Amino acid sequence: MSNENLNYKCRVCDASNIEKFKINHYAFSTKNKNWKSFFCFDCGAVSEFKESSDEVKYSDGSYRDNKDNFTTQLDEKKVLPPIDPWSVVSFKRWIHIWKILQSSSSVTSNQNFKMLDYGGYNGFLPYAFSQRRKIDSYVADLDKKGLKMAEFLGAKTIDLSKDKIIEKNFDLITVVHVLEHLDTPVKQLRELKESLSNSGVMYIEVPNLYGFPLADESHKIAFTHYSLIKLLKDIGFKVLNFGYTKTPEESVKFDYYYNHEKENLFVVVGLQSDKQNLPKLNSNIPKKINSFKYNLMFAYAKIMVKKISVTLFKLVLRYTRTFSLFLIYGLVELVTLKLFKISLVNKLFNKWQRVKK
Repeated sequence: MSNENLNYKCRVCDASNIEKFKINHYAFSTKNKNWKSFFCFDCGAVSEFKESSDEVKYSDGSYRDNKDNFTTQLDEKKVLPPIDPWSVVSFKRWIHIWKILQSSSSVTSNQNFKMLDYGGYNGFLPYAFSQRRKIDSYVADLDKKGLKMAEFLGAKTIDLSKDKIIEKNFDLITVVHVLEHLDTPVKQLRELKESLSNSGVMYIEVPNLYGFPLADESHKIAFTHYSLIKLLKDIGFKVLNFGYTKTPEESVKFDYYYNHEKENLFVVVGLQSDKQNLPKLNSNIPKKINSFKYNLMFAYAKIMVKKISVTLFKLVLRYTRTFSLFLIYGLVELVTLKLFKISLVNKLFNKWQRVKK
């Protein structure tokens, strides 16, 4: 191990058996500038450390201000929506989360249950669930703007910048795309374990190391199923279910093309053992850093060929068809209106409608 590695440990399992790496990739970009990335040979996770002192801010809402696509200038002042537009996409996550919970536990069959959405921002997830069941919902987050929206939607709110979670006996705790933002998630998971009821369940979702680019400046950890489940088991959770999820299809409208079947990981855990026969989890941790880099690049290549290119090809076909429709229709209308002062297309269409009747 190099002397440089001695100053760092795995954010997931606290192991020192890590090695620094760097990958240059045009499509699946990585944040090599001002960041150090380490692969852990004990749990298989990637931990990233920022060299500069500036950190992503969550409490003031700036983390979710998308300056590239959604900022509008008016009198030289930014005009932004009350919530970030990406929430429209992330809201639809509730559908697959609800289905997974239905197959993993009995919590969703209860007509009334107590729920905590940890890092839930605007409370959209418990709001969606509340339309299916009666829920005593709580949202814990750092973002004050998001908490105001969550409170407006009917949730009790906890400002994590100043308050701790003192409420107990939650039947359901959701932690959706939160753990990858934390320095050391074990601390928060231990606290959440104390807040979970004895028969309650926790749903966790994170980006997949081998399915999502290492480019997000706010992400500090990239998990595999093995590293995430190992972390949860070491804390004392019982695994009820695990698998893969993807971002809703609407994300392509925001120029996000990474959504595919193995984009994200999910794990459902509880405090009690479950009788489900879960598939055996194999660590498959590479023994050398070059082997890890090869596996990562190979995974990226498969996603580009089998998933992203197919998604973009479908978009090309869709927009080519729409383009052709408007172009041909417009040209015919322009010519016929100029020559005959009447819409030939509408005339033929109306005649066809009369014949059809």
